[in-house]
Amino acid sequence: MQSYQENFFQNYSLIFDRSNYPNFKKSNRGYIPEDDAPCVCLSGKIFANCCKDGIEDAIKIRKIKPEEAKRNIENQYNKQTKNLLSFKTEKKSIDKKNISYCSAQEVFGGCDSKQRIRYSHTLSKGSTLDRLSNGGRLVRFNDHALIKNINLSNINDYFEDVADNRASVTVSFCKKHDEELFFHIEKDGNNAFKNDIIQNLEYSLKAITFDIYYKIMNIKYLSNLIKHNKYVANNPDGSLSSFFEDYNLFVSGLFKLYPLMKKLLVDLKKKNNNSQLITQVFKLPVDRINFSLSEVIEINGIPCFINVVNNQNPFIIISYFPQNGKHIDYLKNIKMDFDHSGLICWRTSFYALWPLTKLLLNNSINIYFNKTEFDKLPDEVKFFLVRIHREGTKNISSHELYYFGIIINDFLYNISEQIC
Repeated sequence: MQSYQENFFQNYSLIFDRSNYPNFKKSNRGYIPEDDAPCVCLSGKIFANCCKDGIEDAIKIRKIKPEEAKRNIENQYNKQTKNLLSFKTEKKSIDKKNISYCSAQEVFGGCDSKQRIRYSHTLSKGSTLDRLSNGGRLVRFNDHALIKNINLSNINDYFEDVADNRASVTVSFCKKHDEELFFHIEKDGNNAFKNDIIQNLEYSLKAITFDIYYKIMNIKYLSNLIKHNKYVANNPDGSLSSFFEDYNLFVSGLFKLYPLMKKLLVDLKKKNNNSQLITQVFKLPVDRINFSLSEVIEINGIPCFINVVNNQNPFIIISYFPQNGKHIDYLKNIKMDFDHSGLICWRTSFYALWPLTKLLLNNSINIYFNKTEFDKLPDEVKFFLVRIHREGTKNISSHELYYFGIIINDFLYNISEQIC
């Protein structure tokens, strides 16, 4: 018999009901769960009757036996990647379909028990991923690895080699709706991008599908983590760690995106040519690039559906719904610089994209690189890539940013030594 939590993550109605998740309040100690709301371990009980006492006991033990508590928590995080709870949660969520639902259930319906929930590639398998991979292999960041004593000798621990048929996978559509909803970008994936509203809606749905699945997966990981180890909620001095704050961010983020996913689905169902979706397209003047991604990244507080597509004519497509009539001037300005620079020299147009590229590298989880070209990069460049991805550019000197930025830009956009 399935536990409450196991059933929870395979039931659309439970997953997308905010009342089934913990509530958090901010105190002078930090974020703490509300006593009368669902427990953080998602057992089906309320917090006061479930994990609260264990968490408070862990605080006391940390004060009495700090070394024991320290060893306990280090053992939790300092394992090989395949033994980390975060890795196991991700693998089981996808491979065993422990998180599975059809995103179209509420808007489209018709997801009866005969419609098998299937593996869905949020980067199109058969066009984008095939063109990106060499010999069926890709590289992505290993976000399970903790930033601890990172150096050139262990830099490859922070990247992961992935088969293209296992890349960018979620389990979030039934067979019927997976084929129906992405028809234009899957079947026409090797043709020129038309920039019509239906394609833009489908690409946006791809991006938000990943981001929602990823947030649900992280909620499941955190719910399992607190069940395994109560120490994770506290720092060595007994103060609250960022655990509950992170948990709150994933839950609030999920329910910020959920209405937008429904809006995209409604527009697709109506084939709405008057959709409010705004799209900015950057057509890249090369035949092939060395990375692709599909996910949601906030720009100026507005969730943007971003796809970097390695088609016959590669492009970056960024779509969003304006909030209170507010548009994103940042994107318009980047596009103007990109187009203007391209009139002077196609190569400089890519450097006009560097502010956007840094944003993508820093915020993207669902990003993949061409393995053959990635393997050619010096370890110093890989080290710099990890720093941008994990920390941003705040603590990177302008000299480093300029020197390594050119190398990374040339790698990502497959720019040769050719001069304009």
